[in-house]
Amino acid sequence: MHKGISAAVMAVTASVVVAVPAQAAAPLFQLPFPCGQTWRGDSDGSSAHESWEIDFNRGSGSDDLGDPVVAAAAGVVRTASHQGSANGYGNLVKIEHSGGYFTYYAHLDSMAVSVGQSVAQGATIGAVGNTSRPGNDISPHLHYEVRLGSSYPSNIQPAYFNGVRFGYPDQTLTSRNCGGGVSGTASIYGATSDGRLTYTAVDAATGDRTHGAVVSGAALGFVPKAMATLNFNTLLVTSTAGRLYRVDVITNNTSLTYNAPVLLGGGWTHDLLAYDGSGSLYGIADGTLRRYTVSATKPAVGDITSDGVIDSGFTLKTLTATGPDWLLGTTSGGELLSYKIRGAGDWSRYELRSSTWQVFRHLLSAGGGVYFGHDADGGLLRYTDADPYDGSGADLRGPDTVDAQGWTQVLLSARPGTVS
Repeated sequence: MHKGISAAVMAVTASVVVAVPAQAAAPLFQLPFPCGQTWRGDSDGSSAHESWEIDFNRGSGSDDLGDPVVAAAAGVVRTASHQGSANGYGNLVKIEHSGGYFTYYAHLDSMAVSVGQSVAQGATIGAVGNTSRPGNDISPHLHYEVRLGSSYPSNIQPAYFNGVRFGYPDQTLTSRNCGGGVSGTASIYGATSDGRLTYTAVDAATGDRTHGAVVSGAALGFVPKAMATLNFNTLLVTSTAGRLYRVDVITNNTSLTYNAPVLLGGGWTHDLLAYDGSGSLYGIADGTLRRYTVSATKPAVGDITSDGVIDSGFTLKTLTATGPDWLLGTTSGGELLSYKIRGAGDWSRYELRSSTWQVFRHLLSAGGGVYFGHDADGGLLRYTDADPYDGSGADLRGPDTVDAQGWTQVLLSARPGTVS
């Protein structure tokens, strides 16, 4: 704790090599059963197991028949069918997750998803069953496995639930697969090098771009320097001349139009801006962090008042807000840092990562522990933090790629509080 001491048009082409910080980590997998249920996993009770597979039951086999099975993490369904005589899986659902990981859910009595469907963590994907290849008589249970890579069976990975490795060969666990994971849409505004505005929507649970980029035909009329999104149709943008403007968006559906920017004042020399969604606007100029109170959804000159200097020493390359009075930023040295701001000279700093995050030009958060990093190659990458306020990076997972390239904006900002 410190006492007294922030695309023009998408054109996604064939695969490209994108520099990303660190090796892709596994998602924060949870037990594939509804929140609060207790199940016993057994990895050595079947002669069919090759490696780290687990068979789950919570009662006698017949008692479990028809119990719901849920997704261990958010992803996209790649298989949802009976496997016939090809193997013993019977009804199999296979889900692809971030980082190249796949989870397998076998012997299902029924399947509730289809190929290509995006599923959130905790979404029901089927029911416990005893289906297998023709002539193979088995008792009801869920066969679960995690795979990474294509060389079977060495691609079968040890299972982790809530960040903890399963206690092989058997263990009884209570599901913390609660709330269905993150949900919501990240609404991302941007500015291009010629002063036009952009709008893009990204599904926070899956990382899929669902809308845009929509690009304005008109330019702002000044060179933008920093940007913060107040709400769905209100932006704050500073110019290189130190002026602060309010930009009111009219529509961002099939086209992006906005009213003429409203000048709110001068002296705004900030390099970075971030709005926390609860009335606090943060700005960094020459390493000094200041906080302002925003008292209107469409603020006029007198509706943004200074709370004064928080402190100096905030030499950040990027800045975003993850919640009320919580900031996240990166340094040119590659650190990922989280800050809890309480007042002038009263704040806490947490190092979530010590290196490799310098590749990002912008860092965005719409809430819910979902972070987006915009790199110099025009890629947008997605990360998930199971608890964005615990001061630890141990539960930070990612990246997975929203787009490998095409994000050519010189500024990006996400509307706060739209993801939970």
